Amino acid sequence: MSAPTRRRLLAAASIGALAGCIEGMEPSSGSSDDPESDDPGSDGAPTSSSPPGDTEPDSCPTYGDNVDRVVCYDDVDDAETVLEPDDRCVEDGGSIAFTLENGSDERLQTNFYNWRIDKYVDDEWYRVAPMEHNDPLMSIEPGESHTWTVTVDQSGDDDGELPVGSGGTEELTLSAVGAGTYAFRARGWFDGDSHEESFAFASTFDFEGDRLELTPSDAISDTEWEDDVLVAHSTRGDPDDDNHRLGAFDLERVSESEVGTGDGGDERPESVITEQLFRQPRLRDVIALSIENDADDVRLEEYDATRPIFGAQSDGRYEFQGEYYRISTRELEE
Repeated sequence: MSAPTRRRLLAAASIGALAGCIEGMEPSSGSSDDPESDDPGSDGAPTSSSPPGDTEPDSCPTYGDNVDRVVCYDDVDDAETVLEPDDRCVEDGGSIAFTLENGSDERLQTNFYNWRIDKYVDDEWYRVAPMEHNDPLMSIEPGESHTWTVTVDQSGDDDGELPVGSGGTEELTLSAVGAGTYAFRARGWFDGDSHEESFAFASTFDFEGDRLELTPSDAISDTEWEDDVLVAHSTRGDPDDDNHRLGAFDLERVSESEVGTGDGGDERPESVITEQLFRQPRLRDVIALSIENDADDVRLEEYDATRPIFGAQSDGRYEFQGEYYRISTRELEE
């Protein structure tokens, strides 16, 4: 195992500096107000609102095949160009800034829209935001820097639409997220290098707040049972618009053997976390309805103008918290 860097040692030594981020959190049910209590649930430490069982990541995400090297803030001491956070923890309504300073002698080619935030859950990293971005070529000259400021906001309307504020180049809003460990990254390449050999500049941070619970959105207007199928109706779409057609977004809860494991050449089902489901409104609603009503089959009926109905990539197989789901879509006759 490699020796810890100076940054990682300093981060561990300064854990007390995060007290303001977790101040005022509710104690666990087994804790006592007496710091000398013999109760094994009371060790004087505040209770974390992170999901139980999660561990801390060893490093930043790897970001896939399109990145030649990941420069993770905690793992390097001698890198000329790093992404530096101004804090390591943020609360709901608070902000955290990430500054990418080009300490090299070469221009750094980049795209300030192409930032990314991932969340660490069950020993895996999951991409959360943004869903898409503009793609202009920008740059940071030697000795110059660029700063992204991320504000976390859990107070948005739960209208069943995509979370707002997920784009931009400087002031960013991160909504529909729950407590846990996240990573922010920028990327780029230096003059003289190929854009196919790009760097990811990243740093992890913690969000201390409420857990994000999976519930049906306010777009679900009513539900009813048709035999063993739970049928839900949505307010999304416009039935009076000639371009909108009525469609069915069908969920079937299945066993792992029915969706494939990837061993036989078939693709594994896509594992998703709650934050990702909030960015896929229909998938969020049908999975939440299945869990809430213990329904093996859910049909969501709503109007949509996309062709094919709900988009070409709507069908799929998913895993969420140990359960497996098959999604199919079709148009309905009125």
